[in-house]
Amino acid sequence: MGTFTAQILIGHDHRYGGGIIPSHAVYLSENSRPAWILKNLDLFEEGNESEFIRWIPTVNNMLDDVMLLIGVHVIKDEAVIKAAREFCKVDNLNDLELYEAFTPKDLQTLYELVRTTRIEYSIALTVFNESHIINQYKTLDQYECRANVFTFFSLFR
Repeated sequence: MGTFTAQILIGHDHRYGGGIIPSHAVYLSENSRPAWILKNLDLFEEGNESEFIRWIPTVNNMLDDVMLLIGVHVIKDEAVIKAAREFCKVDNLNDLELYEAFTPKDLQTLYELVRTTRIEYSIALTVFNESHIINQYKTLDQYECRANVFTFFSLFR
């Protein structure tokens, strides 16, 4: 089992104050090969069933990959889903190895599509120093969303 080196909470801003009311979380598992794993949080136990969503990302564009995952499975933007289905070489958008499912050109097109999509969610990214994405977080500046980034460092080594 891999080590979890980052997590993203996705949700809406609290209307009377700071913070986030999360509806989903995405975890980055790393070791032998990275994987983004999406979970529906159902914090208020409303009975929402959660599908298993796992995407094996490209190494150089891991944050773009997770934003695409969010566009397809959380925002459920029709244009993004339609393009992803059209470009995808497999039928199931839930369990993908992005290197095999899309051509690099198609992935770039999908990233651009998500970047132009207004994201009505807030995103809180927490990253450990050991994560592969520690230096990629500025990628979030290219997206139409409110994002907060938190990093950890160890005081004791």
